[in-house]
Amino acid sequence: MSFAIPGESVAKTAVRQKAPGILAWLIAYPPFDQMQAQHCDYLIEHSELRFFSAGQVLLEQGARVDQLYLVRQGQIGTQAHGETQEYVEGDLLPVRELVSGQALESAYQVQEDCFTLCVAGEAVAHLLSISEPFRDYCLRGTSSLLASVWRSAQKSASAELGASYTLDMSLQSLTERGLLSCLPDCPVEQAVKDMHERQVSSMVVVNADQHLLGIFTLRDLRRLVAGGQYDPGQAMSEIMTPDPVWLAPQASAFDAALLMVEHQIGHVCLVQDHKVVGMVSERDVFSLQRVDLVHLSRALRCAQDVSGLVRLQADIGRLVDAMLAHGARSEQLTAVITRLNDHTVQRTIELSLPGSGLDGIEFCWLAFGSQARGEQTRHTDQDNGILFSASSPEQANAYRALLLPFARRVNEALDRCGMAWCTGNIMASNPELCLSEAEWLHRFQIMIERPAPEQLLESTIYFDCRSIWGQTSLLQRLQRRVLGMVNDNPVFQRMLAQSTCQTRIPSGKKRSRLEALMGQGDDKLDIKKQALAPMVDVLRVLALAHGCELPSSMDRLAVLTQRGVFSAEESEGLREAYRYLQLLRLQHHQTQLQQGQEPDNLVRLGSLGALDARVLREALSQVRRAQRILAFRYRL
Repeated sequence: MSFAIPGESVAKTAVRQKAPGILAWLIAYPPFDQMQAQHCDYLIEHSELRFFSAGQVLLEQGARVDQLYLVRQGQIGTQAHGETQEYVEGDLLPVRELVSGQALESAYQVQEDCFTLCVAGEAVAHLLSISEPFRDYCLRGTSSLLASVWRSAQKSASAELGASYTLDMSLQSLTERGLLSCLPDCPVEQAVKDMHERQVSSMVVVNADQHLLGIFTLRDLRRLVAGGQYDPGQAMSEIMTPDPVWLAPQASAFDAALLMVEHQIGHVCLVQDHKVVGMVSERDVFSLQRVDLVHLSRALRCAQDVSGLVRLQADIGRLVDAMLAHGARSEQLTAVITRLNDHTVQRTIELSLPGSGLDGIEFCWLAFGSQARGEQTRHTDQDNGILFSASSPEQANAYRALLLPFARRVNEALDRCGMAWCTGNIMASNPELCLSEAEWLHRFQIMIERPAPEQLLESTIYFDCRSIWGQTSLLQRLQRRVLGMVNDNPVFQRMLAQSTCQTRIPSGKKRSRLEALMGQGDDKLDIKKQALAPMVDVLRVLALAHGCELPSSMDRLAVLTQRGVFSAEESEGLREAYRYLQLLRLQHHQTQLQQGQEPDNLVRLGSLGALDARVLREALSQVRRAQRILAFRYRL
């Protein structure tokens, strides 16, 4: 039996008597799951359990708060950035105003009968001074939660792979072994001897001022020996690879990884003030024994047939796991997946070209949608087309007759490689997407000048476009003319914005037990259609309106922020939301693939932990905020 302590309030007595149960409940939610047990105990000891009925105003607008509220049960709401922000079980409020001492901009009203733990301001101040996770959460808010998500994802993958550092590390911090260099007249035999003694796989060739001239690797040595061209007395200047790829030492490990994938190389030189200061190898950047990133890139580009490409696709999944373990962010993951898929497409085209009768035809292979934006996940279908040069309608028809069978072979091969056949037939083998410059320009003119619903839908597909094989200049010329047409047509911009804002963004709130019993409420969220696509759509409309040619959503966001369309705070919120939504989607796909299921984009809200549930609600509110900014711009 428990007794009240003389002078203690009933609310505090209730907390003390239920402290063990409250503690067990508390540590299921961030930031308490990261806090030391004694700090959680301190919070409970200095809190009171209070009940507020539905409809009651908890905090008045303009009031200054002297305590923190932690929702134990029920729901509280307030207006923020033009929408109702909901606080449910495990949420803290109002953190920013209590920490900053500012008056409340909006009132807080109880939406459902509610029990809260009320923590006095003095106790909150003490917790801020002793608990880093609590302080981090109160001062950084969503950023802190996202960092927790990344740590969780990294911990999960690292448990299997044993990774110890992240791809955000600077290259400078990865070059502990020093740099081996030689002058151009150094004999090959001496260079190889030095490499053997230092146990390194590469050597840079420099002049007397340490300016980078070339690179020599063990791979080059193997090539010379295998080709019978090895001459021990030959000067390094004659056999080195001139003008090698380089980065500044301040660049990140991910920058180097992306260059290695792009150029299929295993080494990147570091250059500062025109002098070579270091070298990083693939092993430095990606200490992966299970999946060799550069080897995978080379293998894709050198595959002898489509069957070889198909076999290599399984390694991409292992690579995603490994990159998560190295702390890669979602945009880094999708960039690498896209780059590897580009290699698959490029090699498939090269394997399909012989015997196609296309000699003399200038054309480029177009990627639309997520591949164009560099935002592919492992669950992807084909969105592609062909742009070719023709001097007349008759010649266009003749070229098309040759290109379509070739495109069909490429589409079928890509389908075998896991890039699924597009059910909407957005593929190069579709005669309507294998067009000359004049025909593509006419198609875009119709979209822009006669924007019916069908044309607006097409806009969301074809305005994200990138050439991944062939005559890239054809697309550059077309894009300049199309952007000019969009810029001159505010009516089209407004209709595109209107269409974009029609997508309803869900709250992301989990169903209550009562709603589940009654079959009400949404238990699933389509992470692509209901979250990522609306954000991508907003950025596309604004990018087109500002003449931005970049297809990547985050690149577009950076440009729009530089031009003042988004404030720095808005930009950071959108970037974090995008990162989280992509991460959630990638993890969902990985889990399904590991379980032998066909990947989809439907995430069950009830399956999310407390941390993910909270960050998801915040991310969705950022998407709604982006829609409101777009609607305000076009007076919708």
